[in-house]
Amino acid sequence: MKGPKNRLRVLRAEKEVSQLDIVMKTGIKEYRYWRIENRYVIPTDDERAAIAKALKVPVVDVFPEPEALAS
Repeated sequence: MKGPKNRLRVLRAEKEVSQLDIVMKTGIKEYRYWRIENRYVIPTDDERAAIAKALKVPVVDVFPEPEALAS
């Protein structure tokens, strides 16, 4: 089962931020971050908040609510 959809790759590209940059800013392990971005795992609330903070965007911009994904 895939984890929730996210906009990590898109936002990183827009902001010219690497996976390593996110890992360094959040403290999330590289492998764990890769698994989150590629939807192999469901991020914790703390991980969602840390990633959004690192990207300087609201959490909902990175991890849209399921209803928003359907439209």
